[in-house]
Amino acid sequence: MKNSRSVGIPGGGSCSTATPGCVRVERADSCPQVALPAPQRAIGISKPAHIGIFLVLALFSAAMAAEGHSPPAKIQVAEGIYLFRTAPYGDVGLDGNSIVILSREGVLVFDSNGTPAAAAAVLAEIRKMTSQPVRYLVNSHWHWDHWYGAEVYKQAFPDIQIITEEKTRQMMMGPALEFNRPGIEKDLPGYLALIEKRIAKDEATNPPPAELPKLKALLEEDRAFVEQKKNVRHTFANVTYLNQLNIYMGEREIQVLHYDRAVTPGDSFLYLPKEKILVTGDLLVNPISYALSCYPTGWLNTLEKIDALEATIIVPGHGEVLHNKELLHATMDVFRVLQQQGKEDKAKGLDPDQARKRIMPGLHDLMVKITHDDPRLNQEFEVEVVDWYLHRVYDELNGPLSDDIGPIPAT
Repeated sequence: MKNSRSVGIPGGGSCSTATPGCVRVERADSCPQVALPAPQRAIGISKPAHIGIFLVLALFSAAMAAEGHSPPAKIQVAEGIYLFRTAPYGDVGLDGNSIVILSREGVLVFDSNGTPAAAAAVLAEIRKMTSQPVRYLVNSHWHWDHWYGAEVYKQAFPDIQIITEEKTRQMMMGPALEFNRPGIEKDLPGYLALIEKRIAKDEATNPPPAELPKLKALLEEDRAFVEQKKNVRHTFANVTYLNQLNIYMGEREIQVLHYDRAVTPGDSFLYLPKEKILVTGDLLVNPISYALSCYPTGWLNTLEKIDALEATIIVPGHGEVLHNKELLHATMDVFRVLQQQGKEDKAKGLDPDQARKRIMPGLHDLMVKITHDDPRLNQEFEVEVVDWYLHRVYDELNGPLSDDIGPIPAT
């Protein structure tokens, strides 16, 4: 599950966590269920820097071990190119995909995870694969599950070039921090307090519920996630670009691209023309893309241009690697329907919620292509794609959208 609008509270209630990278407990009337997915000297690095790398790894690896969180899974995408996927953090957080590209002259990382501990785990794996330094870090956009581990790379490699599109840097330095503040300062701590209250109640029960140990373990992992987020040293880009930045790193040609405002004002993605590999960030998520505060026309335009690239492998912002364009095409088709029919329904005087109810039956076949008719994914599709995208279609029809983070539609 990519993101949701509320976290269900054990025993009833909910708290708002629209912050990208937060997840929702589906049932608020029951106990949350835990369902987690399954030293050599560096050549070319001075002794102080080398020691610094291992201090960083030791510090943050200990944090991940302490929270009982499994390290990111490593999946080879192609020769010297790896995807790292992190399991959910209890029931409160998610991590974006992190991609590592090796070369004979250095390493490029695309997206630095949602916590420093996860980024350190990825860096530890990089150190096992190569003695080359990480020269470039590209963070795709401002959602906190994609860049909160940047400090790890900066500490380990002080000369690293951290790259974002210009507007993304601006968003990260102000609006994104303010958007995340209520979740960090109020919503998530409030949720943890309610779990603690539920645990205290269960401990006073004789005999205690069988799920009590699982609930305690969940609380510890949730706490660790919140602590990681609270204590992040926000590390911003020191290199920005507008439309395209080409990186030539050893045998690799890596195009860092931004076409238009799409999911956010400054989405970056990678294309490796020799390997025909596309790394999308949240421009495409497998299976459900996340349309809160998106830019409907720009997003569709971006996906259409991406479709024109000769990619044979697509690494999405979340989820498994894709070896065809079926999900890309289905997502584009959904956006086309929502733009066309949203415009028609608005002209007829229907509000976005009325339009959604009218449009949903006609989207059934496209939905099933994306969700494979999984009931939970069907629900997410209706809310996180159809409802949120359609509200932004209406907003766009009312006039040009600003770069401000849009509100969550009330449903």
